[in-house]
Amino acid sequence: MLKNVRGQTSVDLSGIEDVLDTIETRTDFLDITTFSQEAVAAMDVNGVTWKDLLDKSTITKPTKICGFKLTTAGTWAGVAKIRITDGAGTKIFPFGDELVQDADWTSGTQETLNFPIWVPIADGYKVQFRSSEAADGENETLQLNNLDIIEVG
Repeated sequence: MLKNVRGQTSVDLSGIEDVLDTIETRTDFLDITTFSQEAVAAMDVNGVTWKDLLDKSTITKPTKICGFKLTTAGTWAGVAKIRITDGAGTKIFPFGDELVQDADWTSGTQETLNFPIWVPIADGYKVQFRSSEAADGENETLQLNNLDIIEVG
């Protein structure tokens, strides 16, 4: 605040243009963010061996994974397990070994992550699944109904 010769208060607006430029830049950034969903048809499980359900090893924008919906079908002897790895196969989600059906997620139910999984362009990602039972295979399937993602940039 500045006081002029008459004792009146005036506001220094010299920095306002910089602030407006910053706001405009951040707003432009939002315009290039894409919200979408990935989906994959049902695939047979391969016993306890991890199988790629969705392979996005090559991505063109940093990506946030925010939620998913998976559906099992068939007569599973075990339960479905899932994880997300980077394109090279290193697990990036969850913190534990895997998410287990009926303990961590429910077939046919939308699951929202507590915090998004950030995937850098250089890494890419894969959604993988397996069974808790080695005998599970043909006709025991997992479908990715949707993987909620945000592409930034």
